[in-house]
Amino acid sequence: MVSASLGCTYHSEETLKMTQSQTRRKLLQDMQLRGFSKATLSTYSKQCNRFLEFCKAKDTSKLTEKEFRAYLLYLTDRNDLAPTTINLYNCAVRFLYEVTLEKDINYKRVPHVRKPVTRPEVLAPQELEAFFREVARPKHFAFFLNLYGSGLRISEMLALRVNDIDAGRMLLHVRCGKGRKERFAPLTQAGLEAFRYYWKMYRPTNDNDYIFPDYTKTRTQSPDSFESMFRKIVKDAQICKKASPHTLRHCFATHTLQSGMDLMSLKEMLGHSSLSSTTVYLHLSLVDKSNTKSPEELSTQFWAEYRERNFIHG
Repeated sequence: MVSASLGCTYHSEETLKMTQSQTRRKLLQDMQLRGFSKATLSTYSKQCNRFLEFCKAKDTSKLTEKEFRAYLLYLTDRNDLAPTTINLYNCAVRFLYEVTLEKDINYKRVPHVRKPVTRPEVLAPQELEAFFREVARPKHFAFFLNLYGSGLRISEMLALRVNDIDAGRMLLHVRCGKGRKERFAPLTQAGLEAFRYYWKMYRPTNDNDYIFPDYTKTRTQSPDSFESMFRKIVKDAQICKKASPHTLRHCFATHTLQSGMDLMSLKEMLGHSSLSSTTVYLHLSLVDKSNTKSPEELSTQFWAEYRERNFIHG
C-alpha cells in the first residue's frame, strides 16, 4: 500500500507474516464482509484449504504466483476434474491472493481453462413420460414434476418453504436463486396438486416450514438422496442419455421455447443474468420441432397418468 502523505510503500501488519490458521480466519472474514452466500463461503473455504495444504506454506505471506501456477498445473494433470471445476478452484485461490493476502495477480500466468462448447442434454416428451412412469413415491413425484414444470435448480427446490407456494397467482417464490437473486417461477396446476398430495400423505411438518425437510426437521433434505433416486429412475426407464435432475431444467427451457415462449420471458423465468445463457436453448428447440406441448401440458399428462396408476381420486 502507498501512503499519500509520505509517498512511501508500507504493508499492513497482517500481511507481514501469516500462518495458515490466520489466513483461513481472515479469508472467512473477507468473504463474510462481502456478503457471500453460505454456499460460496463453504466452497471457497474448502478449495482454498486444499490449496494451502498443497503448498504446505508456514508463512502464507510469502506465497507467489509460482505456487498458484503449480497448483493449477497439478489440477489439470489429474485428468479427473472438469474445466468448470478447475476454474472454480482458480476463482477461489484468486480471491485468497488478491483480497486475503493482498497480492496482485497476473491473470495471463494463471489463466482459466478453456471450456469445450457442449449442448445441454434434453429428454424428449416420450422419454419424460417413461421417466415419470417409473416414479413411485409421492415425494419424488412432486419433487421431479415441479423441477420440470417450473424449471428450478435442485438447490432452489430444496430451499422452498410452504409460504413460497403462491397458489393464487400460480407462482413459486424462489428466494435463494443463483447469485442470491430472487425471482418468481411458474407453478403448474399439476405441480400444485402433486405438492398437495405429497403433503397430505407425508405431513412433513418441520421447524422451518421446508417443503422437503430432512429427518432432523430443522434442515432441508440433502440433494444427494434425490440425485441417487433420479439415477435409479433413469435406469429403470431405460433412458440411455446422460441425465441428472438438472436435465429437467433443460427440458423445461427447451419445451417452453418450442411451445412459443419468447427468449426474454424465458430468461426471467430461469433467473439467468445474461441472455447468452438462455440462447443455448434456442438451438436445442430448433433441432427437434416435433414437440409443441408446453411443460404445463406435459405435466398435466404425467400427473393424470400417475393418479390413474395409484388410484388417486378427488
